[in-house]
Amino acid sequence: MNRKREEMEENDEPSSPAWMTTFSDLMTLLLTFFVLLLSFSDIDNKKFINAINSLKGALGIMKQFPSPRAELGYDFSDEVISRRQSIYDNVTELQRKAKELGLEEDVNIQVAETGLLIQMGDRILFDLGKADIKEEAFPILDVVGKTIHGKAGEVLVSGHTDNIPIHTPEFPSNWELSSARAISVVRYLINNTNVEPEILGATAFSKFKPLVPNDNAENRKRNRRVEFLVTWK
Repeated sequence: MNRKREEMEENDEPSSPAWMTTFSDLMTLLLTFFVLLLSFSDIDNKKFINAINSLKGALGIMKQFPSPRAELGYDFSDEVISRRQSIYDNVTELQRKAKELGLEEDVNIQVAETGLLIQMGDRILFDLGKADIKEEAFPILDVVGKTIHGKAGEVLVSGHTDNIPIHTPEFPSNWELSSARAISVVRYLINNTNVEPEILGATAFSKFKPLVPNDNAENRKRNRRVEFLVTWK
């Protein structure tokens, strides 16, 4: 009887030390976390923010260890998440405003971790060969200003033209035209949207940075544009 009891007690002993089981669980959780990070690269900003909000609570159990987000260079603080959500909402509003005006094909927006690129066709902003901003463009530029105000570290506004030469007393070449358009947009952002002047810059590329070859009227229309290259704080 005693021998049988000793055999049962021996079989009840764990097959591995307790620390090894805990360590294995930790490694599994870390693997799951990194798989989630990888999957975030293929989803939109809103889903990303919602997922991070959920993860913040789940990962809060190990506060004594360094945060994985600090090691990876990600910032998931409440302030950053709130700012990114505001940016996402403003970009959505910009797309909606362009659609209301029937100009959605003239606005292209690319959002990245480091910043934002807005490409805006010139027919939204200017009459052909002119650098005075059209009144109907004011609501769209107001949204652009709201998108970058208080959130951007630097904003470079660049003017682009097609390859058709211009020769007028005001604009002897496409260099002057593209430069004047960029400056007009910068001036509007400063005077009407309260964007900080110190973060704004204006540059001109004339015909030398086309999106597509200037070989037909449709392509030339695409190349006539103003770009906003925004770097987040």
